Amino acid sequence: MREILDEQIPEPEGRSNPRVVKKTRAKFPSKKPIHRRQGAKLETLTFSILNTA
Repeated sequence: MREILDEQIPEPEGRSNPRVVKKTRAKFPSKKPIHRRQGAKLETLTFSILNTA
């Protein structure tokens, strides 16, 4: 028992497997919902069907 207590224990090293999983980040910021669908507005097409039968 005395031999075990006399042994030197090395200092713990930094963790190679961190507890937190880091999320990958894009180079550019993501689009916000207010910026979506702000393109050119297209006019709705109006047409009628003619019955010639």
